[in-house]
Formats: sequence, structure tokens, C-alpha cells
Amino acid sequence: MTNRELEFLKEHFSGDELETAKARVESGEPLAYVIGEWYFWDETFLLNDACLIPRADTEHLVEHGLKRLKRGSYFADLCCGSGCIGLTLLKHTENTRCLFADISEKALEMTKINARRIGVYDRCEFECTDINNSAFFAKKEFDMILSNPPYIPTDVIETLVTVKHEPRIALDGGEDGMDFYRLLINEYLPLVKKGGSMLLEIGYDQKEAIEELCQCSVYRDYGGNARVAVIEK
Repeated sequence: MTNRELEFLKEHFSGDELETAKARVESGEPLAYVIGEWYFWDETFLLNDACLIPRADTEHLVEHGLKRLKRGSYFADLCCGSGCIGLTLLKHTENTRCLFADISEKALEMTKINARRIGVYDRCEFECTDINNSAFFAKKEFDMILSNPPYIPTDVIETLVTVKHEPRIALDGGEDGMDFYRLLINEYLPLVKKGGSMLLEIGYDQKEAIEELCQCSVYRDYGGNARVAVIEK
């Protein structure tokens, strides 16, 4: 355990609870799950083990979303987890509304809690659904759709120590890691209004694969890796 991790734990626990928390971290459980929250953009988001831990790389999705969202826009955060993407955009834009969707009711509950904490709950809609069932969305139109979908190839997940405690359902992108991109582009891109956009977080090695699926612009993160695909309508 690092000194920084220990300081985090001391901020949240004391006595026997601190010792229990230390043991959890030392066993390999992510600090974010132990303390039940993590920092993203300019806000601390509560989370549970049904949510993917927010990462700095995903802030690039927010950055490009803020550049494109206009006052009064209606947008969707699909596979929302803790809600950190859509809620950050709501916080920093005027009169916008967001539909949050996730297959996990447990994850979606954290989105609702975070929405109340940030003060944007009245601008949110929530739907617990598998996005493979796109019928619910059929009559909707969005100015923007954002998603950080599962994108790790199935046989790669077991080799990644960094994600072994995180929900597999939020990670597994199928045999080639591209299943959800095909779904989003084929079924959900038509729901984006003309002049709108779809923004997708992608894996560092998926630039060519996403460009084969659609005409898009791919932007890199601060580490120089491909990270965000933007599809303009």
C-alpha cells in the first residue's frame, strides 16, 4: 500500500474500520471501491462495485462533449455506470437534459445518487435497460450520444490485473472488443439529429477498427493514445 492510499483511507476510516479497509486494499481491491468514491473532472463521484471506476482518460470524452453541446441540448449517456460523464456535462452546460441508461440497476442507482448530490437530478432521465434492446430508444432523438462502452476483447480481460475487481459486464466487448461499437453505430447513430454527434471512448489500439465501421475523427489522450471517436451527423 502506498502512503497516498493510506492517507485516503485515514480520511474515510478510523479504528477497526481503518484496519479492515487497509486489509481490503492490501488484498488488491481497488481503493475507489474501498472508500466508495473517486474523483473525476472537478467532482467526487460515489460508486459501488457495479460501476466502472472513473478514469482520467475518460475526461477526454467530457472535453469533446463540452465543445459540442449547445444550450438546451438533449443527450444520452449510454452504459453510464456512476454517471460521471453525463453528470459532468450537465453541471457545465445550461438547460441541457440527459438520458442515462445502464444494464445494471445497482449502477444506475449510483447515477441517481450522484445526480442529486451535484444538483442536476431534475434534468435527468434514467432507464435500466440492455442497450442491445434498442426498442425503448426507437422514438427518441438526441443532439448527442456519448458512451464509454465495454471494449476489451473477451480473451484479454483475464490477463489484465488492473481491472480484475471491476464488473466484467462493463468491460467485455466481445471477441474483438468491437461488439458495442457496431451496435451503437448501427442502431443508435440514426437517433442523433442532423448536426449532432456521437462520441465514443475507444481503446488505444482500436483507431483503425472504428474507422472501418464509420467515418469519424479520432482524438488522442495526453499519453498519445487513440481515445475518443467523434462521429458528426
